[in-house]
Amino acid sequence: MQKMVLFRGGVETLTYFSEQLAAYFETKGISIFWYDIRDKACSKRLRKFIKPHETVMLTFNFLGLSGEEGVYDEDKGYVWEQYDVPCINIMVDHPLYYADRLEQVPPRYAQIVIDREHERYLREYYRELDTLGFCPLAGTSVLTKEARDALEHPMFTDISDWMNERPMDVLFTGNFNSCTEYEPYITRINEEYTAFYRGMISELLHHPKRSLTEVAKRHCIREMGQLSIEEWRDCFKCLNFIDLYLRAYMREQVLKALLDAGVRVHVYGHGYENLKVKRKECLVEHGPADSKTCLDAMTQAKISLNVMPWFREGAHDRIFNAMANGSVSLTDSSTYLDEVFTDGDTVLFYDLLHLEEMADRVKKLLEQPRKLYDISARAYRECSEKHLWKQRGEWILDRIRENV
Repeated sequence: MQKMVLFRGGVETLTYFSEQLAAYFETKGISIFWYDIRDKACSKRLRKFIKPHETVMLTFNFLGLSGEEGVYDEDKGYVWEQYDVPCINIMVDHPLYYADRLEQVPPRYAQIVIDREHERYLREYYRELDTLGFCPLAGTSVLTKEARDALEHPMFTDISDWMNERPMDVLFTGNFNSCTEYEPYITRINEEYTAFYRGMISELLHHPKRSLTEVAKRHCIREMGQLSIEEWRDCFKCLNFIDLYLRAYMREQVLKALLDAGVRVHVYGHGYENLKVKRKECLVEHGPADSKTCLDAMTQAKISLNVMPWFREGAHDRIFNAMANGSVSLTDSSTYLDEVFTDGDTVLFYDLLHLEEMADRVKKLLEQPRKLYDISARAYRECSEKHLWKQRGEWILDRIRENV
């Protein structure tokens, strides 16, 4: 494999991920073609670039596999099929969001997932599709050489310098949506269905280590009995609003716990005018921002907050980005994160059921800058060795060479 097609023009974050992977792939002698879905002239250039049996396309969340003009023709199908190009798709959300796409993929299609539960889900309900395995997201460092040196040699670092360079106590990068936005989906049918949905939500909020599909399947079997694979697919794809509700609810509760305790939190994203808290003066809004701006902010934060999407066996790039930029990652855990990181050593874990304890711990640690710095230095070195996009790129190339 000498050539690779990557994509621009969709979600900014996913383009940024692709750019980090491209930088690594080019060091391995792979020629990259950037297909911009906003540029109609791209299609002709793409066809000139592709060399059958030497080209692979790599995408995130089905960009280039969603019937886009220029790569799809109703009569001929996808250009990838016409030129025998293998398609590798990295899903950064639960597969239930992509039920329709998963049923319309080209013949040479394979997927990568960022949560082990997603992999089990696909192997059970989409057995006909190839899954290359579990590959977590990764971090990107934008630190200066001086800042990197300070983290690599902590014994020689003046802690006051680290404090002065990081005026933000706690940072969160992500949008805010109130969980009340999803209430109409919960109540849209009738009281019986409303109670059915609320039963799932209640169980998950009281047992946040459980996965949505695990809980949903149990509730559905109790109400409807066993279903066929096709019926399960249809059932699960109708529950994405529950996933969105859970994400929004937990994000709101975690932020409230910190803010109401008097912790100053800087936020990058939209929607925070709708966040109701007792200590509004502790909320510092910076507005929407792109990936690079969020990374730059992490270089100025002592602690970077992460609230996991409902990934009970995976990770989020906010965790690795914080580590890669010398900020202490504060996050709820998962089975995967428990395997690779240790609380108080390279990360700060909190319990979603005991958020008041999280807020107290943060306040105490902000008064112990040396301890925070030592965690950040260990985390930086760990992330640099194992959790940057170059390591993920190496894993992806190995899977492509083994399977495609």
